[in-house]
Amino acid sequence: MKGSRMELRRSRTTRLKTASALLGAALLLGACGNGGDGGESTAEEPASGGAPAAPGAEDNSLTLIALQDPGTLDYVNNNQTALILWIPGNVVEPLVYFDDAGEPEPAVAESWDISDDQTTYTFTIRETTFSNDDPVTADDVVYSLTSMQESPISTYAAAYGAVESITAVDERTVEVELERPSQAFFQGMGGMSGLIQPESAADGIATNPIGTGPYVLDNYATDDQLAFSVNEDYWGEAPSIEDVTVRIIPDGTAALNALSAGEVDVFPVITIDLWERLTTEGFDESFNLVTYPQVGEMLYVAFNSTQAPFDEPEARQALAQAFNREDILAAFNAPWGADATCDFGLEDTSWFAPESAEACPHPSDLDAATGAISAAGLDTQSVEFTSLSDVPDLSLPADILVAQLQQVGADIDRNAIELARYSQTVFQARPPQFGITVMSSAAPITGFACESPDQAGWTTYCSQEFTELLNEADSAESIEEYDDRMAAANEVLKEDAVIVPLAAKNGVGLFHPDLQGWQEPRIMVDIQFKNLHW
Repeated sequence: MKGSRMELRRSRTTRLKTASALLGAALLLGACGNGGDGGESTAEEPASGGAPAAPGAEDNSLTLIALQDPGTLDYVNNNQTALILWIPGNVVEPLVYFDDAGEPEPAVAESWDISDDQTTYTFTIRETTFSNDDPVTADDVVYSLTSMQESPISTYAAAYGAVESITAVDERTVEVELERPSQAFFQGMGGMSGLIQPESAADGIATNPIGTGPYVLDNYATDDQLAFSVNEDYWGEAPSIEDVTVRIIPDGTAALNALSAGEVDVFPVITIDLWERLTTEGFDESFNLVTYPQVGEMLYVAFNSTQAPFDEPEARQALAQAFNREDILAAFNAPWGADATCDFGLEDTSWFAPESAEACPHPSDLDAATGAISAAGLDTQSVEFTSLSDVPDLSLPADILVAQLQQVGADIDRNAIELARYSQTVFQARPPQFGITVMSSAAPITGFACESPDQAGWTTYCSQEFTELLNEADSAESIEEYDDRMAAANEVLKEDAVIVPLAAKNGVGLFHPDLQGWQEPRIMVDIQFKNLHW
C-alpha cells in the first residue's frame, strides 16, 4: 500500500502527539508545542502603515528574535525549545512529512510500503545529498533512526516502542519491523523521532548539524545569533528568502523594542509575561498577530503522589477544587492566548474541551474545597508549593494558585527557586523532592505514563490503568479506536488529579505585515523559513 497510511488518516485535531516532552530546558522560552500540520495560519490584519519598514525586504533576508540561546544544537540528546524552533525542518528533515490533513508526504524517504498487518515499513530513500555533499544512504537513515531510538529524550525514543529491527536492505532501502501495529511509529517518522543526519558528521551535531533541509547553518554564535543561508543542493523547491538570522535577545522588553524599531522582522514565540503589552501598546495593530496551538503549552499543577499527603487521592482532589482557572486567564489579560480546560491536551487534540461542570471531575468550588481540605487535615498540615522564581510564565500562575489554596484554608509553604535548582529538585531528583508545583509544557499526555512506581519521575503518575489505555491506543488499527482509548486515558488522568490541567495556551507571535507565507509548525514547534517571502 505504497505511500498510504491505510485507515490511520487523521485531521489537524486528531494527530498523534509523539514529539518531545518538556524537560527542564524548554521552560526557558515558556512557549512550546508539539507536532503541527504545516497549514497556513490566519493572522489579524494590522492597521495600515503601523509597522516600520521591514529590514529584510530590500535584500530578501529575514531576521527573527529568539529569547534564549539553545546552548547546544544536538537535537538527539536535547529538547530545548530554543533548539527545536530553528533546526528541524529548516536544516535537518524527517523521513516523511505530514500535511494539514495528516496525510504522509515524501521527505528524505521518497516513498514507502506498509504491510497489510502494519508491522513492516519499507522506505525508499531519496537519491539526494546532505548539505555537506555526502550522499544520503540507507546506512545514514539506519544510524539516524537508531540514534533517536536510543535518545535520552523519552518521547523521541517512544516512537520506537514497538520496533524490533531497523535494517538497510540495500543502499536506498530501509526496512523497519514492528512487533505490533504502532500509531506512534509512523507519526514519529514525521517528527523529531524521524530526523535524518549523516553518520559521518554526527560528531559535530552540537555546533553544526547537517541535514537535507532547504537551509544550512552558516554560523552559531553563542548568546548572539544563528545565521542560515539557502542550501543550493536542496532536493525540493528552492526557498524564496536567501538569508535568515535569528538574533538572541533574552530580555523581552528589548526584543519588543527591536521589533518596533524595525531592527527585526518577526518575534515568533512571545512569552506570557509580554502578552498584555501586545494589545495595550498597539503591537497587534502594527504587526500581524498570529496564534497557533502547535507552539502552545498545557499549564497544569502536578502533585507529588510519592509522598504524603498527596499519595491519597482525596487530598489531591480536595486541593484541585481550589483552583480557579478563570483567575489565571484574567491575569494574562489576553483572551486570545489561552483557554481554561480540565483536559490534558491542546486545542488540536480530539478530546479537548473547554472548562465546564461536565468536563471537570473536580471543578472549582471554594466551599467544597474548604470542607474537603479541612476533612483531609490539610489546614493544619504544612503543604510545600515549589515554584520557579525566574520564569515569568510560571511565577505568575504560582502566585495566583498559592493565594487560591490559602483562601480555602490550606497551610502553604511557598518555595520559590531559580531554574537551575528547580531542575535538580523537581526534574532530576528520584524520588522527586517537592509537594505541589505548577508547570507549563508541550508534553503530550503520553509523557506522564510509567510502567511501575519505581520509574516515577517528577510527574509522579504511574497508573496501570492509564498506561494500559495508552498502550491500547498506540496499537489501534483505526483512528476511531485510537481516539476512544486516548479519551479514556485522559479521563483517568483527570479523575486521579495527580496532574491537574488548568489552561491550554496558544503560541503567540508577531510578524511584519509585508511578510507572507507563514505556516504552522510541522515538526513539533519548528518555525519554517522555506515558504516565507516578501
